[in-house]
Amino acid sequence: MNKLTNMNIFRFSHQGVLMITTLLLSSSLSVNKAFSQTKDLIIENKGSMSIVDYTLEVPVSDLKLPLGNYIGILPDNSIVPVEICTDINNKELAILPISKLNAGEKQTIKIQRGSSNLYPKRTYAELAHKIGGNFEGNKYVGVHSWVKPNKITLPGSFTDHSYYIKYEGPGWESDKVAFRFYLDNRNAIDVFGKKTTGIVLPAVGVDGFDNYHNMAPWGMDNMKVGKALGIGSIASWDGTKAVRVDTKDSTTCYIPADGKIRSQVKTIYYGWSANGVKCNLTSLISIDAGSRASHMELLVDKAVPNIATGIIKDKNSELIVSNDKNSEWSYIATFGKQSLNNDMQGLAVFARTKQIKEITTDELNHVLVLTPQNNTVEYYFMPTWELDSEPVVTKADFLKCIDEVLNRLNNQIHIVIK
Repeated sequence: MNKLTNMNIFRFSHQGVLMITTLLLSSSLSVNKAFSQTKDLIIENKGSMSIVDYTLEVPVSDLKLPLGNYIGILPDNSIVPVEICTDINNKELAILPISKLNAGEKQTIKIQRGSSNLYPKRTYAELAHKIGGNFEGNKYVGVHSWVKPNKITLPGSFTDHSYYIKYEGPGWESDKVAFRFYLDNRNAIDVFGKKTTGIVLPAVGVDGFDNYHNMAPWGMDNMKVGKALGIGSIASWDGTKAVRVDTKDSTTCYIPADGKIRSQVKTIYYGWSANGVKCNLTSLISIDAGSRASHMELLVDKAVPNIATGIIKDKNSELIVSNDKNSEWSYIATFGKQSLNNDMQGLAVFARTKQIKEITTDELNHVLVLTPQNNTVEYYFMPTWELDSEPVVTKADFLKCIDEVLNRLNNQIHIVIK
């Protein structure tokens, strides 16, 4: 990006964030005493609607700050973290949370050395599995305890219900919602509805294989996936149906960032067979503080036509499709009594309009067929629930949530660095 740039809306404990910030900054910036010790970010919302709870992104290379730990000071003098993360192309980004920017408003944010110890952890990601037991066939058995290495490599033959990985795959959450995906032959994304803004995943899935299907004070797994796409799962379209990432040689999954304001899950599928093309697929899922939506970035090392994603069909839900062809982002969504708890639930997937080749269906799913650009695809997926800490009970409530996401995605927030 240039110094005038667009904002994308959509990373360990506090000490971990500071440590990773130091390491990443040291990898991209030399210690240069001529560099300014502070920077001012002048941001402007040129859209017609206010934007709340978004994450500002600035390329690290544009900041030209010396090595150190940094904070952001907002116009109201509140202190927020500045974290470092990467995108699917390993571009380093400095990120910080902005609570609100009104339509037409400008704000000046000062970046300076400091610590944000008092700022709460608002996102989390983990990948944990059992130790102490052993595999008998495809099942892990015996007395065990849990370890959280946040990285694992599995053979392509690894199957579901192996009783090895906590809630069967990686999990990630914000203060609004939590997710997991099945790190096995299914590779489908599932949703944990949250009734609290606190971090819940560390305690989920350790007291029984699937107790999270039952209502708890924090919430529950509130979506049935089965053989479908769940919400936002990666697939290819074979002309008649969406095929999940089920055939591959091996899979490596790890947590590249677990910060206060952004957490990520990165997965590399080696030898994925997609529409007759065998390739390596990398996915990067990011979730930000204050967001219900997860951001999916996909990169393949060969040209793969008809990458797809979508939403599970449910007879109790209504399909909603955006119809503004001039919008940079479009969506498909469903709303109705489709949660496992028989509550009102909304599910939405947002994709760049120019990457949508087709909106279609198969027996199990509402499907978006996407055309990669430079072998990459990106989309967002968002659930809502009537028992959320911010309940979404009616279709009008749900459409308001959709409009808030579209507003962030479609409007260009301009940044000038001084």
